[in-house]
Amino acid sequence: MYYLLLVLFVIISLMLIVVVLLQRSRGDVGTAFGGMGQGVFGPGGVDTILTKFTYWLGFSFMLVALLLALTNPSKKGSLIKDETQRSPKSSQQGIPPGKTAPSGTPSESKTR
Repeated sequence: MYYLLLVLFVIISLMLIVVVLLQRSRGDVGTAFGGMGQGVFGPGGVDTILTKFTYWLGFSFMLVALLLALTNPSKKGSLIKDETQRSPKSSQQGIPPGKTAPSGTPSESKTR
């Protein structure tokens, strides 16, 4: 199920990129800085087929992303809980058997 959703997610992502790139811009550079372009609101606000397709692809993109997050097959649980349950590891490097640590090292002060 997860891998089917993952393939669907990639397909929807690529289709969304293509559909957005195919659309015509709604105005010129002047509209970005507060100017009124001729195509700011469009002729009566009629949506084109590409715009409606973009809405549906965006909605399905979000839905599949949510489903992917919920059906992740990796280990379930909280990352925070995992970190608190993990035993603290010492940062000391092991000294080979039969050898002692040089004097003045932090490992020597812990053994006293």
